[in-house]
Parts: sequence; C-alpha cells; structure tokens
Amino acid sequence: MAPSQNPSPARPAARTPSSNPALPNFTNPSFDPADFLNDALPPLTLASSQPHTRAAGSVPLADLSAQVQSLLSQISAQNVRLSDTLTQLTDEILRGGGRLAYEVEVLRGEAIGLRDSLTEGLQHDITKFVPDGPVAAAESRDAAPEEQPEEGEPNGKPEATTVEDPEYIRKLRTLNQVRARLDDVVRIFGDAMEWPLPPSEVSLTSSFISVSAPEPGPESHSREEKGQEVARKLRAHIAELLDSDGGSQAGVEAASRRVEAVRVLATVWKGSAEEKARNRLVDSLAKIVDDRRKAVDQAMAESQRSQSTKRPSMDQRRDSDSGPGGGIFRNLQRLREEIYLE
Repeated sequence: MAPSQNPSPARPAARTPSSNPALPNFTNPSFDPADFLNDALPPLTLASSQPHTRAAGSVPLADLSAQVQSLLSQISAQNVRLSDTLTQLTDEILRGGGRLAYEVEVLRGEAIGLRDSLTEGLQHDITKFVPDGPVAAAESRDAAPEEQPEEGEPNGKPEATTVEDPEYIRKLRTLNQVRARLDDVVRIFGDAMEWPLPPSEVSLTSSFISVSAPEPGPESHSREEKGQEVARKLRAHIAELLDSDGGSQAGVEAASRRVEAVRVLATVWKGSAEEKARNRLVDSLAKIVDDRRKAVDQAMAESQRSQSTKRPSMDQRRDSDSGPGGGIFRNLQRLREEIYLE
C-alpha cells in the first residue's frame, strides 16, 4: 500500500473487492498480516503526485477505504466460520470421548467374562485335552529339548520360565491407557470451555498495522462479564488457598499447585491471539503467590531470630539465679517474709 506520486482521473486498473485473492490460511506460521494487506490492496494515490510518477493501479483514499472495509468484512466472516468449525470439532471430541469410554468399558467387561469362563467354567473341558493344564504343558514343551547332564557334573538349576500375558490382556491394557488419555482430554477441554476470556483483553496489534475491535454488542458484553467473573473467581480461589491453614507454608504450596494447573491449561491456546492475555492472568496469580511466599518466609525468619535471641537471655538469667549472690538474696527475701508473718 505504498503511496504513489500522482492522481489519475481514470481508474480502469483499480482493484475491486471481488478481485481480492483468496483469504490465506491464518494458521500458517509464515503468514504475515502486513504482507497480506499489501498484496490484497492497491497502492494509494496522493493528490500532490506527478502524472509520470503515478503507480499502476493506484486508487484514491475513498476507494481504498471501501476496499479495506470489504476485506475486513471477509476476514471477519472467515473468523466466524473457523470459530464455528472449532466449536463443532470440540463438541465431536467430547461426544466421541464418552462413546469411546463406553465401548472400552464394554470390551473390558467382555474380556473379564472371557477370562472367568476360561479359568472357571471351561476348566473341566480344558483338562480333557490338556490334563495338567496349559501352563504345565508349556513347561513340558520347553523342558523337552534340554540335554540331560552327564554323570559327575552338577545338575544345573532350571531357569525360571516367564509366562507372557495373553494378547487380549495386552490389548485391554492399551485400551485402558487410551481411555485414561481420553478422560484427560475431555477434562482439559471442559476446563478450557469454562474459562472464557474478556474481549477487552484481546489486542490485535502488529508492528505495521493496528485493527480496532468492532463495536461491542450484547453478546460481547455478556462474554466480557463472564470473563471478568471467572478471573475474579480464580483470584478469590487463590486468596482462599493462601489463607488456609492460618496462612502457613502449606497454603502457599496449595496455591502454587493451583496456579501451575492454570498455567498448564493455558497451553491449550498456545499460538493463538489469546495466549498472551491468558499468560498475563496466570503471571498475575503467580505474583500473588510469590509475594505471599516471601512474606511467610520473612515471618518464619523473624520468628527464628526472636527465639534465638530469647534463649541466651534465659540462659543468662538462669546462671545469675544459680550463682552464690543469687542464693544470698533469695535467703534474705525469705527471712524478711518470715519476720513479717510473725
């Protein structure tokens, strides 16, 4: 969008909003907003430019403003579509997690039933084909090719045979691990959906351009209030943990663990526009915990210092009382009290 040096009465080469290139993939790491706007918009024509220095395709400020508004509308519509797609994918993950957990539980029950049938119900039928049981048969097959020790040589100790788990048990363990991972994913996404961010905290600024947010509507106000309420609840929870156990070190450790959990949850938005705003909230919570930890450590240090200063004074008082002078004064005081009593 570099300005040219001359206006042109005719505008045949001016690009219209419909001629803008397709919107790029904003998730691409190499995407640069400034380069995209420079490629999508024509150069600006200045009133003081010369005819021979006018850039090809340059348009006046009014036409350029209209094209910018149209491009911003397209970008806003694409952001709405991407947000709807992300919401749908999140809902599908949450629904699919519940179904997969149910299927894993059904497979687990079937595997347990099969194991019970093999070890209890079908034990009699199995002994008809393998009298000593499958384990004894496997041991006999392993011991058959072994050579007998010669006379005069000590008998070697039989090596312990390791019985591997059946394949269905290994698959069952894998399914249990998958179920645990899915439970973690569902829990993390649930916590993330319960942590909205106020729109006022999101800043869409760049080193070259600055895009102002649209006019706030009713939905924006509700999101703002909900986001501020969640932030207040987080701060109140951290303060409650810090004040628990009389404001001791245990409360500080509990609050630190809670802040670390919130920091891990904030990694869900890594690489997005909300990452910095959420990290600022986490850093403010961590600062509150660090300040309380410093205060608790300072109080403990002062308590230890006061105890260390009291102990020598008590020892000196005890030494003075146990000395010969202290005994004489105590005897004189006792004698005076006896005289007064008589």
